[in-house]
Formats: sequence, C-alpha cells, structure tokens
Amino acid sequence: MCVSPPPGLRDESPETGHGGERTLSSLRAVDPSSCRVLLAGVGGIGTEILRCLVLSGFRKIDIVDYDLVEISNVSRQLFYRLGDEGKPKVQVLARNAAECFKSAKGLEIRPFHSDICDFFSRFKVCPAEYHFILSGLDNVHARRVLNALIMSERRPPHPPVFVESGTEGFNGHCRVIVPGETSCYECTMGLNVQDASFPLCEIKEFPRTPVHCIAYGSFLYEEAERDSGEDENRKIHKIYQLALQHANTFGIQGVTLELTQQVVGNIFPTLLSTNTIIASCVVSQVIKCLRGPSLDRSLQNYFMYYGQTGIYSSSLEVHKDENCIFCQN
Repeated sequence: MCVSPPPGLRDESPETGHGGERTLSSLRAVDPSSCRVLLAGVGGIGTEILRCLVLSGFRKIDIVDYDLVEISNVSRQLFYRLGDEGKPKVQVLARNAAECFKSAKGLEIRPFHSDICDFFSRFKVCPAEYHFILSGLDNVHARRVLNALIMSERRPPHPPVFVESGTEGFNGHCRVIVPGETSCYECTMGLNVQDASFPLCEIKEFPRTPVHCIAYGSFLYEEAERDSGEDENRKIHKIYQLALQHANTFGIQGVTLELTQQVVGNIFPTLLSTNTIIASCVVSQVIKCLRGPSLDRSLQNYFMYYGQTGIYSSSLEVHKDENCIFCQN
C-alpha cells in the first residue's frame, strides 16, 4: 500500500498534467531542503551523488543498496574506510556521511539495506513518496525494474522525476525521465551493449583475438565447474588461466586479467573523476527541475560525456518508442 505523498507533491494547479501527472513546473515551489530524494545504488556514482546532494542543500535522502563494503571501495569511494569491510554499504554511508556533514542542519539520511527490486514492496513505500528518484545502479536489470516501478506510478497520485546515470571508464551519461512527458528507460533498451556470442568451433579451433580466448576459457569453466558455487573473483582468475593457456597455444597476445574481468564480469575501470562529473550532472538536472523553466517537448533529456579521446560532451532528445509498453498509452 502506498502512503500519501509528501508535502509539495500534491498539486491541483493547472500546471499538473493530464490524468494528474506532475509537470516540472509544479516542482518549482519545492525547496531542496524539503525535497524528498531516493538514491538507488551507493557505489562509485551513488556516493558522489550523495555528496553533491548534501552540498547543494538537500536534506531528506533515502539510500538503497544491498551490497557490502569491500576493500576496493575504500580507495575509490569517499565515505568508506578501513574497518568497514563486510558491513552494509548503506549503513556505513549514512553514518560516515552524517559525521562528515555535521554542519548540514536537518540532514536526514535513511539507509535501507535492500535490493532496489524488492525495496518498495518490502518497506511498504511507493515511488510517489519521492520528488526525485536517482539511479546509481550498475546493471541493466535493476534499471529496468526501477523504471518499470516508476512508470507504473505515472498516473495519480504523483510520479517522481527519475534521473538515471552510468559511467564506464572515461565515459558517462545521465538522463532525465519524467513519466508521461519524456521517453523512459525501456524506450532505449537498444542503446545497451548486447553480449557478444561466438561460434564454439571458431573460438576453439581458430581463435583470432584475446576476446576469443577468454570466451573459450569461459566455456571450459562453465562446462567443468558450472555448479561449483565459487565466488566471482575465483571464477575470473580460473577463466583467465584457461584463456591464457588457449592464447599461448595459438600464439595470441593480449589476454590480461583486466580484459578477462571486462569480458566475463562486465567490469570496466572505475574512475573517480568520471563518477564526479556524472554525479554533478545528475544533481544539476535535479536543481534545474526545481529552479528552471517547465519541461516542454523539445527538451534535450539525454546528456553524454566522453573523456576517452579528449573532453567532450553532448546532449540530445531521446524520443518515446511507440512500441514501449509504458509509453504507448
């Protein structure tokens, strides 16, 4: 059951869209300090988004993540410290951020140790309780589920504005999704990189690239240890060794542990600088929704940053997909 939306979400003015949908102009009366924000995912981007939110005057922030702090988080993310390993990220983040921002009067960071897919049903809340839902999620499935939950609430009482983001090495993006007004995440599923597949006979008998060797190493691993239940790090290392043996047999160079992580685990380098840039853009979009002009159909709602071959950014309008199950009606 959904509780009543917080103050500032009820809007019966002419600026409210058809069927009770809230346009961005109705948010302009909401002060950042009273604005309710849900942050899903508190990894590299998420922790930076939280920092930017607090420094921009936001004081009512709920954070959701099911991960535990790992040693690698300590060196790459601001609020995690030695000794925090093995503890829920959200609890550590809420505690350490509150300590870091002692001077932020009225700051309330509520941690929820949960998968975002189960969060709303588990804690008996609904998306309409928030003015904004910000995504620092790192996988397509979770983004799709969150988008579906938000888009399902696009009719009364009031849907939140959804700001989605992601980074990969030196590149990143963020986008504004206003239910009923802009395209949603599902509209652009075609933009996501699809998993590559290779004929087994080719990667076994005639491998040409390091990726072919890693794909074959992954095949051998799955055949031999499919139900072993090993943790991800051990799995990656074993596949790397198998791929290296296959590469040596055919005189192929370039098989590295880092490349194996990228191919098998879909793991890419995480750069604090890129995370900071994208997190700043996310919070800037939120502020623009509160302070800027109302949304119109020509809004360019997708921002991209490219840092791999220079420093370049661009924005474009992503249109609704007429076949999208959420946007077609």
